[in-house]
Amino acid sequence: MVERVPVLLTVFSGSYVSQPLAFAAFQDAADAVGLAVDLAHVDVIQLAANVRLAHYFRPAIVARIQDFQARDNTLIVVRPCPLTADPNFPPDGSRFRCLGRFAGEVVDVPQRGDFV
Repeated sequence: MVERVPVLLTVFSGSYVSQPLAFAAFQDAADAVGLAVDLAHVDVIQLAANVRLAHYFRPAIVARIQDFQARDNTLIVVRPCPLTADPNFPPDGSRFRCLGRFAGEVVDVPQRGDFV
């Protein structure tokens, strides 16, 4: 059974040519402060941002995020993890801006050991 679970998500923005380049830059920024990035915690969004953000947030929050995003073409949504708790992230010199933490929901798939 798949459940939607309330969570506080951190959203970053920046401008990048592609999603892979944005993710690589995000990893580099994390490395700069000694943190690892878990792919399961990160969603890099460029195309259809309003639709993709709607998977996490209510419409009013999506609108706020897109206002804060301004001219940046890339959003990164991160689940709670050590990276989002570090006050030094993103580090000075990175091309990311932290737009804030927003109430949202994520899909939580229960861990099962009986895969058939």
